Amino acid sequence: MNRVLTIAAVPIGPAGRDPAPQWREAEAGIAAAARAGAMLAVLPELFAHPYVAGEVPEAWADLAEAEGGPTVSRMRDVATTHGIAVLFGLALRHDEGLPCNAALLAHADGRIERAAVKVHLPPAGTDERFGEADHFAPGPPEIGSVAIGALRVATLVCYDRRFPECWRAAAASGADLVAVLVGGPAPGDPKGLFAAELQASARANAVYALAAARYGTETVSGRPVNHDGETLAFGPDGDFIAGLPQGDARPLLLSIDPERIARARQTNATARRLRLPLQSKEASWLN
Repeated sequence: MNRVLTIAAVPIGPAGRDPAPQWREAEAGIAAAARAGAMLAVLPELFAHPYVAGEVPEAWADLAEAEGGPTVSRMRDVATTHGIAVLFGLALRHDEGLPCNAALLAHADGRIERAAVKVHLPPAGTDERFGEADHFAPGPPEIGSVAIGALRVATLVCYDRRFPECWRAAAASGADLVAVLVGGPAPGDPKGLFAAELQASARANAVYALAAARYGTETVSGRPVNHDGETLAFGPDGDFIAGLPQGDARPLLLSIDPERIARARQTNATARRLRLPLQSKEASWLN
């Protein structure tokens, strides 16, 4: 990669049983991203369906789709129509057992590639009987990256961002960009934690970080579920680049500059060479 590339995150609002409104919202955002020159549009976790991890799993099992299902078909069509790759979250059905919380990539030529499967499934929330592990099977403990033209992209599905080893594996796979697909509630997080996680991880691993988040409150289950994530972008040096306020449905555009990545990696390499081993010892000047 030797030139600046444009990427977009497309936030998506509250969902219900019918995925059609989310398909249309996604398609409008993807079309806008393509008009702005983006070569990749990133959608949130489970973008077309409500977040129902706290509910009885059997009542919502029908939301999962096969890889040839309607959501995949819609995303393939919009990708080929606008000549843009689309990375999106989906509850992906298996032949047997629980579905997985997956991220699929629709290439501009119509190919579909599995980009990631959520590895870490968060526990049930406070006063809830069920959690994501009751709805989904975890993915294998591996993180890789996929090529989109000259760009290499690794994908983390929501909760996986909390684990430094996921970011290290993404960087080790050659990723220039880590796309974080986000949905669901995080009521216990202090304000600013989500952004701080992305910032620290981008800087530590010298990668761009782009989060595409759900927004708003869903009530399809009969009780409110808030989407607490944020659509944000950070550079490989940890600098904040851009963010959208909650409820803003416009695509967030990010320019990937290979020279900026190279400088950040050189800085990290220099810091590693200068790092001295430290020993636990009582300092004489404290006496």
